[in-house]
Amino acid sequence: MGPVPESSAQRVQGRSRTVDTVHAVRILVVSNIYPPVAFGGYEVECSGVVERLRESHDVLVLTSRAAGVESEGGLRRELDLLTPDERGAARAPAASLRAVRSARSALAWRPDMVYAWNGSSIPQAALRVLADSGVPFAVRVCEHWFGKLFVEDQFMRELLPARRGPARAAWAAGSRAINRLPSLRLDPTAPFAGAISWNSEAIRRMVRTPAFFEPALERVGHSVPRFGDLYSDVVRDPAPEPEIVFLGRVTGYKGVAVAIEALSRLRTEHDISATLHVVGPEDREYGAEMHRLAEALGVAASVRWHGQTPPEQAAGMLARASALIVPSVWEEPFPLVTIEGALARVPLVASDVGGIGEGMHDEEHALLFARGDADGAAAALARTLSEGEETAARVERAHERAQRLFRIGPYLDEQERFVVDALAALS
Repeated sequence: MGPVPESSAQRVQGRSRTVDTVHAVRILVVSNIYPPVAFGGYEVECSGVVERLRESHDVLVLTSRAAGVESEGGLRRELDLLTPDERGAARAPAASLRAVRSARSALAWRPDMVYAWNGSSIPQAALRVLADSGVPFAVRVCEHWFGKLFVEDQFMRELLPARRGPARAAWAAGSRAINRLPSLRLDPTAPFAGAISWNSEAIRRMVRTPAFFEPALERVGHSVPRFGDLYSDVVRDPAPEPEIVFLGRVTGYKGVAVAIEALSRLRTEHDISATLHVVGPEDREYGAEMHRLAEALGVAASVRWHGQTPPEQAAGMLARASALIVPSVWEEPFPLVTIEGALARVPLVASDVGGIGEGMHDEEHALLFARGDADGAAAALARTLSEGEETAARVERAHERAQRLFRIGPYLDEQERFVVDALAALS
């Protein structure tokens, strides 16, 4: 029987620092992207943890290259980001060779521990070299990549037995030939021990630990917004006419289509007119499709497209919002936006997927609807906008829960404690 995870609900609150004084150690953090480059909240979360760890430890970050952003002291931007298509697969062997060189160079820094935050889209050959080095290895699992570690990497998957067509078989043979180079010789499924910090019970249920990964320590530590204080300080000033805010990346899995359809149904089926504010960077093709959808449904004039905004501007929009909608259609591990909304005292309407209901419970803190259900989303919005007392009570309960469980200070304490305990368990 494996180790029993500890829930973030078990942590002690109200302390600014919970970690006993320890000797400074050298920690190598690996992440697919790192601020100022960021696609979501987890990269920002990672940088916050790194800054906390640097208060007591030496930290080196290894991450991907980004146009116009250079490496600097303690931050090496050396890894390739690979697209999940044939072009990415074609680049994978050379990118893996470069990643291995970067990993070995980072090992020459002599870290006491490796902490891998996100391995998606980067050559996981770097992580394999680090795992094989004997340096204690821990992972922070905020997304689904961990369940496919190494075996679906675009280079290392070709090293595994599988039925392949002639062209793919030839490509796999070439990959295996490259892997015979002395600098590689990687075994994707070689067993090794490590520690796991899950960001929710939901992601722990959804993602199976690879069979070759032997957990020495597991904990559940819920993600929290790095700028939670900014949202908590929001002074509510709802607009005279209902405003609904979507805050996140405009991409298919975030369910913007559901929000637009719900806006239309709110008007036609509930006789409520509202404005939808879409705040976040747009995937170009999907964004254009969403603009066309709003036109087709006759609500284009009621949708405002703001693009990516700084946290201060997003907080200002939440101050005026009558509701925050989180209509994700994928298994969200633990979306930070729901916590941000709760801290800002904005009524929450969200799809019941992944870890959303783990953070904010249906009817108690938010109104949840089924995945992709625009009718259900419209009905939840109508209730939110028309049931004043009930909505206000949910908002206060959500705010209290967010203040009690999801604040940055205790979370950073928790992360430092995990690093210290993981190092002890693996040493």
